[in-house]
Amino acid sequence: MHFLPANRLRLYRNFKALEATDFYGIIRFYERFEEGVRALELEAFFECTLAYTNALFETSQYGKHLVMCDFLLELIIEHNIDRWGGEDIFTKILFDKAVSHVYQREYARAAHVTREILKIRPNDPSSARLLKKSLLRQKPKWLLHARAWFMLFVFLSAATVAVQIFVIQTFFSDYDLIAQYVYYGFLGLGLSILLFAEWRHTWLSNHRVNSFKKQMLARNLARDKQAFQ
Repeated sequence: MHFLPANRLRLYRNFKALEATDFYGIIRFYERFEEGVRALELEAFFECTLAYTNALFETSQYGKHLVMCDFLLELIIEHNIDRWGGEDIFTKILFDKAVSHVYQREYARAAHVTREILKIRPNDPSSARLLKKSLLRQKPKWLLHARAWFMLFVFLSAATVAVQIFVIQTFFSDYDLIAQYVYYGFLGLGLSILLFAEWRHTWLSNHRVNSFKKQMLARNLARDKQAFQ
């Protein structure tokens, strides 16, 4: 279909008439008239596509949102779009893309994207928090092994209680106190392993984020000094 200038103007005007919070309406409009939207001038096309991408995010259509984020990032790089609406649009889209990866449970990809933001803005607190969250959601094998050991010791403590009630208290009452010690020992050991493993995982995640931020700050400072010289 060929869109004449008057038709393109009407299309853009109808899009602008939509409420900014009518996310489903924006999605329906864009997908129905996508060919016409692509025929718009760059600025209008980018505005419509950005609104559509944000609407996908707001309606939890994260798979589609990720596809559109990649498209917008390519568009930004190709046309050297620096700021949009007074904000750094490149890092904003990267951040939204990382959040979508988190909702999709793609934590390694979310961490990768968030690191790319921190390379540009090492002091961005939202990106640092998102990176920590992404790292925490990735469960290393040693943590899963620790949880397995915890479950084993919980099972042993439960088995000890069963033996104590049905066997020891009936036939070997002299060993009742020892059975209690064994129960508390198994339970305490399991909890100690679990708590230490969870604490170590949290500490390592925070340490990795802080170390990466310091690395990027030092790199950017060295680059700025070199550019100044």
